[in-house]
Parts: sequence; C-alpha cells; structure tokens
Amino acid sequence: MKKILVILVGLFLISICLMNGCTENNTLNTIEKDIDADGYNDAVDAFPTDSTEWADADGDGMGDNSDAFPDDANETRDTDGDFVGDNADAFPTDPTESHDTDGDGVGDNTDYYPEDPTRWEQPSADSFLQTAQPFLNKLALDDSEVRSYAYTIITGCDASSTECFVNALYREILVNYTCITAPMNITTLQTPQQTIQRKQGTCEDLSILLCSLLTNIGLSSYLVFTDTHVYTTVSNVDPDQLWIIAEQSLIRLVEYRFNESLQQSFYLTQTLNVTEALTALDDKNKTFDGLIEYLTIDYSFQSDFPIHFFVLPHGNINNFTPIPEYTQLNVTSGAGTIPHLYTYGGVVLFNGGNQITTVTLDITFSFQPLFYKTYSRDLLSVYTMDGQEAILLDPTLDDFGFPGYDAEIIGEKIAIDPLTHNYVTIT
Repeated sequence: MKKILVILVGLFLISICLMNGCTENNTLNTIEKDIDADGYNDAVDAFPTDSTEWADADGDGMGDNSDAFPDDANETRDTDGDFVGDNADAFPTDPTESHDTDGDGVGDNTDYYPEDPTRWEQPSADSFLQTAQPFLNKLALDDSEVRSYAYTIITGCDASSTECFVNALYREILVNYTCITAPMNITTLQTPQQTIQRKQGTCEDLSILLCSLLTNIGLSSYLVFTDTHVYTTVSNVDPDQLWIIAEQSLIRLVEYRFNESLQQSFYLTQTLNVTEALTALDDKNKTFDGLIEYLTIDYSFQSDFPIHFFVLPHGNINNFTPIPEYTQLNVTSGAGTIPHLYTYGGVVLFNGGNQITTVTLDITFSFQPLFYKTYSRDLLSVYTMDGQEAILLDPTLDDFGFPGYDAEIIGEKIAIDPLTHNYVTIT
C-alpha cells in the first residue's frame, strides 16, 4: 500500500505540474525577452538592441522613428525639410529647390527656362538685351576645350604680344573656316564646340567662336550687333603693332600660295657669244592669279661691247614681243625701274654685235600683293571702349582680310559685354 500511495502521489504532482506548464525548460522559454527594454518583444522588434527603434515598415534598414520616409524604401532622409528625399532631391540642402529638369545647375523654381540648359535668367524688359540674349547664351566664356584649342593656335606668339594672339585667332577663323552666308537666325545658332567640329558656320557662329576664344585666353571681347549680323571686338590692342603683325602674316600667305618670295634680287655675270642672250625671266609662264597686283623691276647692267636691252611682258622667250618703251639698242650700260607690270615679265640682254662680250646684271623683282589694293593701315578702324582702344573683327572677310577692317559693316553698331551685359553704341 505504501508503494502504491507514493506512486499515486507522484503522478498527481506531475499531472498538476504539466497542467500548469511548469517543467524547468518551459519555464525559461516562456519568459518574454526584450533586450533593449523598449517594450517590444525581441521576436517582433526589428531593432532588438536599439531602444529607440522597433519597426521598419519599408524594409530599408532605417527604423521608422528615424526614417523621414518610413513607407518609402528609396528614401530615409530629408536634410532640407522640403518633403523631397535627399536621394531624389537635386538640391538636398536647399529647401526652396528640389528639381533641375534641364540639368543646368539652377533649380526649376528659380529657372525661368527650366527645360533649356542654355539659359535660366529672368527675361529682360530691355528689347536689345532680349535680342542679344540667345547669342550670349551660346558663348563658352570659361571652357577647357575652347581654351585648349585657342592655345594651340597662338603657339609661336610672344607671350606678351596681345596683337599676335588676336591676329592668330582671327586668321584661324578666316583661313580654316567656311562662312555660310545666311540671314541672322537665332534658331540655327551653334555653340563654339559645334563650330569647331564642323569647321563652318554663319557670321554669327564664327563671331561667337571668336569671342569665346579671345575670352578664354584672358582678352576682353564684346559681341557687336548690327541690323544684319553679329561681329566681335577685342580691346587693349596697339593698332599700329597689330597692323605690322597682320601685314606680315598676309605677306607670308601670299608667298605660300604664290610659291615665291615677294622680293627677289639677282646679280649675274655672263659671257655672251654672238647672238646669245642673258635672260632674267620666269620660265614657268606663271600668272599672278589673284595674288599679285603688279610687278616692279629695278635693274642696272654693263657690257664690254654694245648689246641690246629688252623688257618682255611674259616669260616666253620664243614669243619675242618686247615692250617698246623700254627697249635700248647698242648700249654698254643702263639702269632704271620698270613699274607696274601686270604680268610676270622680265629682261633680256642680247648680244647682237660681232664680238664676244661679258655682261653683268643687277636686278630686283618686287611683287606688290593684291591685298594692299583693299586693305591698308589707313582702313584699320579703332574704337574707344571702357577707356581702351578696341578693334572690330569681321569673320565674313576673305582669306586676306585683317583685324580692324570694317569698311563693309554699315549702320549702327552696339557692343555688349558678355559678362556684365552692359552695352554701348560705338561709332
């Protein structure tokens, strides 16, 4: 009976314990854990070790209490408090701006042209500024690509010669770019980079490029508006020094294309048998071909015995048609100048006697470039702007134009500073 009683009592105690769920293991497991003591069971606490957080509704790793956008997994902060998340906010520290549609760095709320990256300022009530603004917008006044290109052009100039810089940049435009004749049109304007790539543009495009090149190397350059076109000025230049540099570059261009020096001197001594001739002629029958206006010949000669002296208007000795007024027969010496030959001629010393003779000839050929007929220092116009001498640059001239020549630009000229937008009428 004692054994049965003990067993029964034991079963009874075990039953009570099971009914109350109080085995040793279950007692430990059923205590609710809350490590950070924030009142949320660790099992449901998204941040069990952070007493300030327990939920993360959008699953972005940022607790809802700290998350400015608890229901948006793409955003967590709003630094400027404008209700646009920092990730989507183009201006995360500016509460007045959040979007920049055209990507020009000016917020849409401030940008008067939010879909045009080339302009953003408030339109001016000034009618001239309204006209000028599209052209000013195309300028590249501080651009590494344009600056690098400008420095490659002025390589070889003395570092202190503003006049050399101006002439080199201007001649680059005249010689290496095609000017497209077209009315002034703001819808087709090119940026300097586009013009450089295409090597062509309207007068306005070339002026915008030239103004940008000059400004990028530190020179003061304005755009100049007339009724028909836009041009460029450059300030702080010495007109006389500019003409000297421009003239030399034009002479080099003529010599390059003519393939001869513009001044050639020869001193010749030769023994002439009977019926032999000493000739100083161009044997290529070369023409002046729009490069040379005329030829001047200075000469002197001596001979032991009488000879004949002739001037030919060409280089073909087989077509012996001398210019009568310069013919000298049976002379032993002579000297003079043959001015204004409009063809490439020369001289002939002919031994028409009956004795061998020795002759000497000192002769100089001087070719007058055709560009002097149109361009000269007297035609280089100088303006005063901001207390400095300035000259105008016309990119529509031909290869032999020069900086400061503006005889073909008529009407009112208004020059505008691309930086300050101040403008003045120049005369």
